[in-house]
Formats: sequence, structure tokens, C-alpha cells
Amino acid sequence: MLAMQERRKVIVMRIGLRNFAFVALAVGGIAASMDARAASECKGLEQSVCEGNERCSWVNGYKTSKGTEVSSFCRKKPERKKSSQSQTPEKKS
Repeated sequence: MLAMQERRKVIVMRIGLRNFAFVALAVGGIAASMDARAASECKGLEQSVCEGNERCSWVNGYKTSKGTEVSSFCRKKPERKKSSQSQTPEKKS
């Protein structure tokens, strides 16, 4: 364990603290963006392709209450939570 800590110190000293921090942030940013891309498989699809994909839903354009125009777009359908057996209490009369 001590040898591993010494290696880290040597690496940090060789590349410099600023460069080390930059690389660490870059790697973290790439990992985070990969997660975001995986969640948006429907983003950017055309209407016909979107409607043909069972995991996607087409949202027609609309105007917000503030007057902003929102263009039509494709979005991923919400995932249903898997529920273990539905346990609703029975009513007593």
C-alpha cells in the first residue's frame, strides 16, 4: 500500500499538479457525458423513426405560457418501475 502511495506522489510530481487536475477533470467529464448520451437514445430522431421505436415518444410542438415556441421532438419514454407484488390493504366492512 505504501508503495502505491509513493508511485502516486511521483506521478503527480512528474506531470505537475495542474496537469494532473486537468486530466482528472477531463476523465470525469467524459465519463459523465457517456452516461448522459446513453440515456438519450431517442434525442434527435425524426418523427417517423421516433414513432417506429417502442422506447421513444414523439412530442408535438407547443407554445409555453410565456410565449416561447417549442419545436416538436422525440423523447425517451419514462421507464416503469418494477414493483414487487402489489399489496393493497383490504378494506374491512
